[in-house]
Amino acid sequence: MIKFEHVYKQYEGNSAIEDLNMEINDGDFFVMVGTSGSGKTTTLKMINRLIEPSTGKILIDGQDIKKYNLRKMRLNMGYVLQNIALFPNLTIEENITIQPDSLRWSKEKRKNTAWDLLQKVGLDPKEYAKRYPHELSGGEQQRVGIVRALATKPKMVLMDEPFSALDPISRRQLQDLVLKLHRELRTTFIFVTHDMSEAIRLGNTIAVLSKGHLEQLGNRDDILNHPKNKFVEGFFKLEKNGQDTVNLMLDSGLGQTSDLEINSSLLKEDTINTLATELKEHNGKVVFKKDGNNYLLTTSDLIDFLAEEEDN
Repeated sequence: MIKFEHVYKQYEGNSAIEDLNMEINDGDFFVMVGTSGSGKTTTLKMINRLIEPSTGKILIDGQDIKKYNLRKMRLNMGYVLQNIALFPNLTIEENITIQPDSLRWSKEKRKNTAWDLLQKVGLDPKEYAKRYPHELSGGEQQRVGIVRALATKPKMVLMDEPFSALDPISRRQLQDLVLKLHRELRTTFIFVTHDMSEAIRLGNTIAVLSKGHLEQLGNRDDILNHPKNKFVEGFFKLEKNGQDTVNLMLDSGLGQTSDLEINSSLLKEDTINTLATELKEHNGKVVFKKDGNNYLLTTSDLIDFLAEEEDN
């Protein structure tokens, strides 16, 4: 668990973070969202001590992070940046295994780790391991950046607006990817974004920040349906009211529980347009997790729902 206790951060007399108190549970997908200047990136960087708090404490598993050996602590934290920062003169395999190499892992262990991680993110290691970063697309490079952060099996992964520079299709694919990795690895993900849709799609727990203040902390249902103040309500208003959602379809009686294997990271909060895209990619049948159960939606369900909406 990560715990912030009365954390403040000031720069030349200006407050970036004011009296931050919150907890991040092990295994959570924790998203910090807010406008520019809200303090979300500052908060993220305080976890791995790239930025030190002015006052207050940050605890990991009950111990003040200042008491940890900094190098060992950071080896337990993967870090994914927006600009990816792959080394251009190293192969993809070498980029992934930078930290394992510094830990003196054997050559065979480093290779096996890199190849396994490349397979997990849909990049054939036979094709990609010996390539160089400039030979990959932006989305492919970001996949490498993600698996590089996972190479030493860290306890947590910090992600600072990693998808904001990507096109919408690549962004959606990588959102699906990190959700899949989170389900498989049960690693704690701490993710920063300014995009409300991305926060709702990814976050099990969402922290809404504004001008250095924590405005609300809760799950996506809390944030969307029980906003604590006008700022939170306004920030997520379009996400809540903009389009019909998958959940609205299910509430109308369409879809059914299923024993079929999950083939999609679709969420009940996703829009009908997102469902339509998923149905096209999965031959008209989407199976996803909702409230602990697998649900099946089909193209016929979507057509029936749209017909009902037209009648109304």
